[in-house]
Amino acid sequence: MYTHPFWVALGAHFFLNNDRLNTSKIFGLLLAFCGVVAVFQARSEALHPLHLVGDFMAILAAIFWAATTLYVKHIVGKVKLDYVQTLFAQLFNSIPVLAVGSVLFELPAKLDLTPLVMASLFYQSVIVAFVTYLVWFWLIGRHVVSRLAAFTSMAPIFGVILGGVLLKEPLTFFVWLGLVCVAGGVYMVNKSP
Repeated sequence: MYTHPFWVALGAHFFLNNDRLNTSKIFGLLLAFCGVVAVFQARSEALHPLHLVGDFMAILAAIFWAATTLYVKHIVGKVKLDYVQTLFAQLFNSIPVLAVGSVLFELPAKLDLTPLVMASLFYQSVIVAFVTYLVWFWLIGRHVVSRLAAFTSMAPIFGVILGGVLLKEPLTFFVWLGLVCVAGGVYMVNKSP
C-alpha cells in the first residue's frame, strides 16, 4: 500500500505541471521505500501460500489511491473545488460501491453493536473517513502532490513503533533503521532542488 508515493511521483511527472521528478526526489523516494522494506523485512512463517495475491492487490490499491490523488489535484486546480466538496463527492460516490460490496461479501451478517464496535465505527467514520480525509484534500489543494505523498511513507513506521510501545512488540534494529531511512527520504523529496 505504501508504494503510493512512487505512483504519485511518477504520475505527477507526466500528468501535472510543475511537479517533475528530479534526482533528489528519486533518491528520497528510493530511500523511503528502503525504510519501509526494512520495517517489514520479517515475514511471518505462517503466511498462506497465496499471500502474494494479497500483496498484488495492495499494490493495485496503491496505484488506484495514487490515481485518485492525481485526479483530485488536477480537478481542484482546474475547477476550483473546495476540499469539503471534494471529500463529500468521494464519500457520496462510494456509497453504492460499498453497499454492493457489503451485500456480495458480508451477508448474512450478525450485527452485535457492543461499545467496542460503536467506538470503532465512530473512529473509522469520524476520525478516519471525515477528519483525516478532509485534511488530506485540503493539503492536496495547497501543496506539490509528490512531496505531500512522500509523508504517507511514515504511516507504517509509526504503526510498528506504536505497536512496540503499546503492545510490547519488539522494536528491532530494522525498525529504527527504517525510521531513519523514511525520514531521510521524506526530507530528500521535500528539499528544494
